[in-house]
Amino acid sequence: MTRNTEPYGAYLFVYFTGEGAGGEAIRLAVTRGNDPLRDWVELGDGAPILASTVGERGVRDPHILRHPDGDRYIIIATDLRIYGGNDFRRAQEQGSTAMVVWESPDLVTWSEPRLTPMMGPEAGNVWAPEAVWDAARGEFFVFWASALYPTADRASRSIRDSYQRMFYSTTQDFITFTPPVLWQDERRGPGLGLIDSTIVEQDGIHYRFTKDEACMLPRLDRSDDLHSLSWERLAERVGEGQPNPWGGTFTEGEGPTAFRANDGDGWFLFIDQPAYHGGEGYLPFHTDDLASGSFTSVDAQLPRSPRHGTVLPITAAERDRLLAAFPGRFA
Repeated sequence: MTRNTEPYGAYLFVYFTGEGAGGEAIRLAVTRGNDPLRDWVELGDGAPILASTVGERGVRDPHILRHPDGDRYIIIATDLRIYGGNDFRRAQEQGSTAMVVWESPDLVTWSEPRLTPMMGPEAGNVWAPEAVWDAARGEFFVFWASALYPTADRASRSIRDSYQRMFYSTTQDFITFTPPVLWQDERRGPGLGLIDSTIVEQDGIHYRFTKDEACMLPRLDRSDDLHSLSWERLAERVGEGQPNPWGGTFTEGEGPTAFRANDGDGWFLFIDQPAYHGGEGYLPFHTDDLASGSFTSVDAQLPRSPRHGTVLPITAAERDRLLAAFPGRFA
């Protein structure tokens, strides 16, 4: 594959569906056209496309990115399985400290899953890993949430004595990583911190959405340096009070994914409002100005039951290749 020069003409949604049987696996959907709010096709008739056979044998929070060389795609995901008797408290105290990695040359043929340790024995989990290409340094900037504990004695831990912090590392190949660096550290209550960061870039400025567990809503920061420990705060409680399609308002959410509209008409922000946050799934928002911190909810018909995933702009050729390999159904 050569570096892409074709304009983007569709969108790919990479997601999981929940804690039920088969839910903690990766599903894909694409748009028929160039509108991220409708005409979604669930590939493979909505069945999982990728499942983990490593670690906890379940994956959540998948994040997909395009390699800048144009020769491959990478998916990284949380190594976590709740189905079958696990719970979220144990997952933060005695959970996996690795992430799961897949690579593909064409979005269709994927490598076997690779379990990649990211934290040492003092951590209780590695959640919602994401990555962006840092053009200034010529490397991938990878970030995730972990709770820390004073000892490696996993059996004696309580998440209420700790909280989630955001860390980062860098890599060239998603095989070898630099040691983790503490990036965002703010205790928001017993067992509560900061999780689910996602980043987009515009004109050399990075915009970062992060879930604040005190209010269970995203905040928005910006910086011209991904490594900076001091980002400018632009907005708190992003999207709060906006109408949702289930007859209520957006009051809590997680798993934000942001992307520029292919037609140049502003930016979209999708935030997951699952049942335990008072909703029924992803709620799309739109803005013409990232720096304003102001987002308006918009009507949409999305794939059924998507949870914490990524929307990636793709070309029409990439969409057609996916539809040919995994015939699907309209959402």
